Amino acid sequence: MHNAETQVDTTGQACPVPVLRTRRGLKAIESGKILEIIGDFFPAKKNIQDYAEKHGHEVIEVIEPDENGVYKIFIKKG
Repeated sequence: MHNAETQVDTTGQACPVPVLRTRRGLKAIESGKILEIIGDFFPAKKNIQDYAEKHGHEVIEVIEPDENGVYKIFIKKG
């Protein structure tokens, strides 16, 4: 598990909310720090990763959905 600076919980939210919350979370931390995103809206999983990579951040780990459909994404701010 990664040592995240901050966590963004997007469970129960459909797009574009998870991406917008991810963007806000990344703005709130310093470069090199890690943001953990938790979500359950499956299409947002790819959208969050695409957003992060497009804006110069590094997706360091994606934990696939558990039995409750909740996934985690760890992004290192660029």
